[in-house]
Amino acid sequence: MSTTTPPSTTSPSTGLRSRYARLPQIAGRAYLPVSALGRLPITMVPLAVLALVTASSGSVAVGGLASAAAAIGEAVGVPVVGWSADRRGQRAVLLVVVALHLLAVAGLFTALATSGTPAVLAAAAVVGLTLPSVSGLSRARWLRMTGDRDDLATAFAAEGTVDEAAFILGPALVGVVGVLGSPAAALLTSAALTSVFVTAFACHRSHRHTAPVPRDTSRPQARVPWVVAVPVLAMVCMGATFGATQTGVTAAAERIGSPSLGSLVYAVSAVGSTATTVCLVLLPARFGLRARWLVCGLGLLAGAGLMAATATHLGTLTGAVLVTGLFIGPALVTVNTAAARLVPAERGAFLMALLNSGIVLGVAAGASLGGTVAEHAGPAAGFTVVAVAGALLAVSALAAPLRR
Repeated sequence: MSTTTPPSTTSPSTGLRSRYARLPQIAGRAYLPVSALGRLPITMVPLAVLALVTASSGSVAVGGLASAAAAIGEAVGVPVVGWSADRRGQRAVLLVVVALHLLAVAGLFTALATSGTPAVLAAAAVVGLTLPSVSGLSRARWLRMTGDRDDLATAFAAEGTVDEAAFILGPALVGVVGVLGSPAAALLTSAALTSVFVTAFACHRSHRHTAPVPRDTSRPQARVPWVVAVPVLAMVCMGATFGATQTGVTAAAERIGSPSLGSLVYAVSAVGSTATTVCLVLLPARFGLRARWLVCGLGLLAGAGLMAATATHLGTLTGAVLVTGLFIGPALVTVNTAAARLVPAERGAFLMALLNSGIVLGVAAGASLGGTVAEHAGPAAGFTVVAVAGALLAVSALAAPLRR
């Protein structure tokens, strides 16, 4: 009598649930919500500083300069914090940084009340300089907590999804608090979230996995920044995509006569991005990182063309933004995963901080270039910056130094 093996009844949805259900088992149930709330401030501060300084000085130009100063400070400070966390452990470094950040926020309020524009800009830069990046530090913890490659891929996919939510909810929270309260209340809310949830993240038991690196092993890692230059460039391209898409969509909405709808249309990109990021863990291993990286770059290039072609109608532009978003989350996860294989896990905080700084610089460059092009040549032309960023991302995939 012959026997046959019954067909598997495991569905893709069941596989997803089982993969993501392992994350709380590895890190603890409180880890994901604490790390999610702890990364809100870094998405709130530039906009909150813009609103506060503009309201206090009466000048949008000064507010914009202050916001840019905060962003530059953030781009400089995040790698410094990551470098320190690799050598001193995350908990000690984060607790010091949280205290310095609260002092910096107080310094900004003092400068607004008593000093001129140069002091205000310097204070805003210090606010950004002392702003901790929970996103990068959390990925660094996963590098040490997960011993299985599938678990790490799932954790990075979850991190990408949480980042998408944070970059939508953070600015929205600034707007709501600013309308119901004041611009000052928005920055104070960000400071409160930092003091509570970044501190909780610092003290979470998972910090035990971030023990300092012995001094005698630090010298061989001096070339790490050169090794990850290509992934950092890829993150600059991703940031430019964010900034240029946001300014292009805003310009299109303004030309149509509904500028307030621009942010809602842009937020649609997160819908597509979240869907593909969550399902990314189902891709077969034979569809490797380089292929994913290349496809995402080409997808963003195609999405830029769709957005340019539909820039005159918000309905069709929304669909184009949704399609473009399908490639954003997978690109971020793929680049992070590829970069993580280039260095030892004990260098993870510095590595992830460099990638985050690349995004920050890219957003600033993309928003500036995209806004300038859109203002002089129209919204459709503004999306050419997205096209260039997508093309560079695809090219960088061919040069990426991937390791197994």
